[in-house]
Amino acid sequence: MTSLLDQLNPSQREVVEMRRHCVAVACPGAGKTKTIATKAAMLLAEPHATVGAVTFSKDAAVELRNRILALAGPGAKRRLVAGTFHSLAYKQLGQKSGKRPDITTDGDRLAILSQVLQDNGLEWKVEDAVSVIERLKADLSSPPAGTIEAQLFEAYQNALERNGRVDFQDLLRLAVDGMQRGTIAPYRLTYLLVDEYQDCDSLQTLWTAQHAQGGAIVTIVGDDDQSIYGFRNACGSKGMEAFITQFDAQPVVLGQNYRSHSEILATADKVIQNNRDRIPKTLVAHRGPGGTVGFQRFDDEYAEAVAAIEALTPVLRQGKTAAVLARTNRILDPVEAVCRSHGVKYYRAAGRSILDRPEAALMGSLLELIQKTKATGLDSLLGYAGLRSHDLQLVHEKSGPMPQFDDQPKKKDLVAIGISEDAADKYRDLIKKLSEWRSLCERQFFSLVLDGVRECMLQWAMKDQGKRAINTTYDILSRLNGPFSDRLEFLRRANNEPTPDALVLTTMHASKGREWSAVGVIRAEETVIPDDGST
Repeated sequence: MTSLLDQLNPSQREVVEMRRHCVAVACPGAGKTKTIATKAAMLLAEPHATVGAVTFSKDAAVELRNRILALAGPGAKRRLVAGTFHSLAYKQLGQKSGKRPDITTDGDRLAILSQVLQDNGLEWKVEDAVSVIERLKADLSSPPAGTIEAQLFEAYQNALERNGRVDFQDLLRLAVDGMQRGTIAPYRLTYLLVDEYQDCDSLQTLWTAQHAQGGAIVTIVGDDDQSIYGFRNACGSKGMEAFITQFDAQPVVLGQNYRSHSEILATADKVIQNNRDRIPKTLVAHRGPGGTVGFQRFDDEYAEAVAAIEALTPVLRQGKTAAVLARTNRILDPVEAVCRSHGVKYYRAAGRSILDRPEAALMGSLLELIQKTKATGLDSLLGYAGLRSHDLQLVHEKSGPMPQFDDQPKKKDLVAIGISEDAADKYRDLIKKLSEWRSLCERQFFSLVLDGVRECMLQWAMKDQGKRAINTTYDILSRLNGPFSDRLEFLRRANNEPTPDALVLTTMHASKGREWSAVGVIRAEETVIPDDGST
């Protein structure tokens, strides 16, 4: 154990050796996981101590548990309770009855909510109802009686109860409520370590407080400057300061950054200083000078994407790591488009590739139909254009699965077999366009065809997400050369894999806790970074 302590700096060692309630304020790259794991191992060296270690995600909990046991040894396993808030709450709910609750799946929850909305005459989107329920369940109190939210909440909870289910958000609510009522016991812990405390919502802070009141000596670790979940009611600095006040906890600042050079840290600190509510801290770069920070302006997002890729690919060639960070997944679409057209290996670590959207697949099918490299897919295109299943079946009976493009059907003949007039017009219009595009394609006027296909598909698209997928696919294809079959074959090659030499495309939220040799931050402009709703 002495050798473990020798590997720590003075602030880290102070946290590890403290045996009272403690709040470790850890700046980015301060080695907080190492500090937590070392403290847990030191505590487990006490013969009769039981230690709890809590974090947010399952992967983080598994990693923390493994690091603790690697230091403490396998013999400490039975005295270590490690997991996420929700997994530990789930185990608590089985204490009294011996049977743990049945958690509804996401699909079942959506089905239940859809039925609740219909039964109560609420013309809401089910996604909006999910957001309201999750917001309400972040707190123990019920919504004000007589409100629409109260009506939705009560009906949803009744439906869950009828089905013998609880949802994911109920786990902590029921565990905290049970501990407060005395029907559920807190874990019998000598010490409790809580990671990423700045991201705790009110239920998670109450769960932690119940264990502190139950006798556990609690160490919380977090950085209020990295509180990025305000949209889901994370307590941030207020939660950390409230714990210090309520339990007379000793604050310790872990200000030594082991990740970045001083130039990077100084730039970050200038941004951080703008945070209104924060715990004062001084950041120190352990690695000293050696980093660089640059800023460039561009006329559009594609020029910015090209510049980012040109700046980062040399880093990848040196065997180092690189990433492009954006506020949202949508902002990453142009970067993916440029990676595709330039043949740059990349990995979209957050969100789905734009090319995975159905609109992108349909656009490829349409181009292959035009170029005669594919003989199927018209049915899907007609469906996307707005034809109903009944009309599609009649089209098949009339023209077969693949009509002759130069044989334009007459509207009266289509209507005569039962096809609606609107469907007949859409069908005739698409067949006419296909014939025109095929003629242009044979003369290698690929740009004209691509322009026409985009314009047509944009008219069919009902949602903004679909329109973005169409425009991005167009942007990618227009940056390539040759027949459409060659361009599509190039795009379909595996080029979105998490390999060491791939450029990582991810959001700022998803990048938390990760590090790369070089990073490009895109769309750093007013209303985007920072967003109007940023806290």
